[in-house]
Amino acid sequence: MLNRNEQRVLKIIEDNPFISQKKIGEELELTRSTVATVISSLTQKKFLLGRAYVVNHSSEIYCIGAMNVDRKYNLLEDMVLGTSNPAISNVNVGGVARNIAENLGRKQLDVSLISLGGEDQDFHFIKQETEPYVNMQHVLQKSVFSTGAYSAVLDSQGEMELALADMEIYDAMNIEWIIGYQTILKEARLLVLDLNLPYETVEYLLSFAQKHEIEVFIVPVSGPKMNRLPKALEGVTWLIVNQDESETFFNIKVKNEEDFTRLIDRWLQIGVENVVITRGAHESVYGNQQGDRFRFVPPVVEEVVDVTGAGDAYAAGIIYGHLKGFEPEESIRFGMTNSYYTIQSPYTVRVNLSEEKLIEETKHLFQKEKN
Repeated sequence: MLNRNEQRVLKIIEDNPFISQKKIGEELELTRSTVATVISSLTQKKFLLGRAYVVNHSSEIYCIGAMNVDRKYNLLEDMVLGTSNPAISNVNVGGVARNIAENLGRKQLDVSLISLGGEDQDFHFIKQETEPYVNMQHVLQKSVFSTGAYSAVLDSQGEMELALADMEIYDAMNIEWIIGYQTILKEARLLVLDLNLPYETVEYLLSFAQKHEIEVFIVPVSGPKMNRLPKALEGVTWLIVNQDESETFFNIKVKNEEDFTRLIDRWLQIGVENVVITRGAHESVYGNQQGDRFRFVPPVVEEVVDVTGAGDAYAAGIIYGHLKGFEPEESIRFGMTNSYYTIQSPYTVRVNLSEEKLIEETKHLFQKEKN
């Protein structure tokens, strides 16, 4: 809550972000020291972001989690340990939360990223590539960590030989860190969480979202990180998960189609409102608390260029459909379409993506499927 002086000062700064403290004092008949105290308070409460006084308008969507630099090295010959190996390399921005945020931003949605980066070149590279589509004002830098980085060495057939992940910075995404965003998050319509966040932070955000009636999407990262997901998931609007992640969470092994279908019931029993369980190119399943169930098969991709980012594109398509008021089946079609075309692109987030293009592609793809 803002007191009267804070409200008055904020209104003036909204009209003129470059106004001096002296001028603010003259207009409001306040001493300069009082104005300085008020501005300090507004900055501390995250209503202002630095100089010139950038007014912190809350976004509709906040993606909270990882942002990485992904490096791939394609070997030209068989790997030989202990020596230099000739390779072709490429560098892309990545991270589940960041990828989803860019996907949504390219569809003209109002989205912010909340993450951490180091004080290094990788941070500036991510910011440069992401900022045209995503509000990056809430991403903090920590000098004691490196920005998240993932490096993979692939053989001549594209199979992984070795991968290295520097993700230590995500351990600093703790409760103390996320509490600093309470003021802006209260105004959010939807939170998207990836499971690079520590368990306690996920648990806190679910409780916070329930209290403030904010919708939540959870997008797991991998089977090993399912231990960061709480056992009670009331308030989770959508969970987008695969079979392996589901098996890991419930500590079971799916042996047949009946077991696979029962996974839906397991997720719904612990509070999830909508859940979709994927199996790569195979038949997937959706269910919700109203008792709706349906199965669907993703469109067949004839030429796979790069699967990196396909899952994030899938999640972003579903989020887009949900925010625009589409029924779950149509939202999932947006997800499948976005994933389908991302797999055929060399980019983690395809550069030709837009809201109009996604709608057009979805109509075309599923009309073709019917025929």
